Amino acid sequence: MKVYDVIVVGGGIIGTSSAYHLARRGHKVLVMDQVDIPNPQGSSDDHARVFKLTHGKDSFYTGLAAQTAPLWKALQQDSRAELFVQHGMLELVMDAGKYEKDCIKVLQDLKLPFQKLKPAEICERYRMLKKTGFKWGLYHSGGGMVFAKKAIEMFAQGVVKAGGKLEAGVRIVKIQKDKSGVVTGLKDSKGKVWKAGNYVFASGAWSKDVLSDFGIPFSMTKQECLYLRPPRNQGRYRPAHFPVMSLHKYGFHAFPVHIHGFMKVGSHKKGTLSRKAVTPLTPDKKFEKASRGFLRKFCSDLADFTDMEGRVYYYTRTPDEDFVLDKLPGLSNAWAAAAFAGNGPMFAPLIGKTISEMVSGEKPETNLHRFRIGRLKLSKKK
Repeated sequence: MKVYDVIVVGGGIIGTSSAYHLARRGHKVLVMDQVDIPNPQGSSDDHARVFKLTHGKDSFYTGLAAQTAPLWKALQQDSRAELFVQHGMLELVMDAGKYEKDCIKVLQDLKLPFQKLKPAEICERYRMLKKTGFKWGLYHSGGGMVFAKKAIEMFAQGVVKAGGKLEAGVRIVKIQKDKSGVVTGLKDSKGKVWKAGNYVFASGAWSKDVLSDFGIPFSMTKQECLYLRPPRNQGRYRPAHFPVMSLHKYGFHAFPVHIHGFMKVGSHKKGTLSRKAVTPLTPDKKFEKASRGFLRKFCSDLADFTDMEGRVYYYTRTPDEDFVLDKLPGLSNAWAAAAFAGNGPMFAPLIGKTISEMVSGEKPETNLHRFRIGRLKLSKKK
């Protein structure tokens, strides 16, 4: 039986980034996923995802984002693929703006560039926007978008190029371990046992099932988005002219045209709780109606779109909304990278690099105090 240095369970952007960074360190890596790589049911198998420096008053996450941007740029240079567009992010403020004011304070403290714009200034710069819908705006040039699906493909190709392997259609049902706390193998749904020296679990929406023995309090929410083709004036919605636009109060964000003439409208507000990822992965009519209402209020040119596709994906979360990035309890050779609540694509190079440091026995450069499993109340085994 073939033995690998590291098996990574999960072929999304965190799993493949971790495998890529491990492979670059010389580890022989196997990446497996229960569906495919990229997994069309995974939350990170998406054309574009938000990259933002603004996280309210949470300066820690703003600092992580600032650390991650140069890593995306280095990956672009190495791969010669467009993975990251830093064309700016505009946050429109409709209420007292406490969240956005907290963002400004953090950006100031970390000496990151931003602009506070009046409605007239915003509409002069972005003439497709309506002046009546907001009070002011926060623009930061460090924001933009990550081409997540393309990044997964790049990471996966890098693993194979380094001598690693990808295995699709493998569903892990049991983590085998000895009495000393060493994982000895992973048993799949067909009875086959996969062996390696170390194991990384980056299973996304399936983390609760794969890691059920550890009682980590994962929950899952259903999130929705639409891809729509602008019915007119498509050129003005390209990245050179239109930033990623966000409304924290409503939980909506809109992307410029980026794939086959389509742009994206999504919701970053916490969705409805779900026990498992289910198909079909299509949003309901309520979300389409809400999206049209959002566009009608701020960007009426787009509201009567007819050409569209929808998508549902699932975010894994912890009770405090921080990630899990730690060695699994009681085990010496297994790590978990999970519960990114949709932020995985943004931080993927930093997370992958950190996992590779942990597995290689090095002290990570990133401070992991907020991501330790020990902070959470674990449920007892049945």
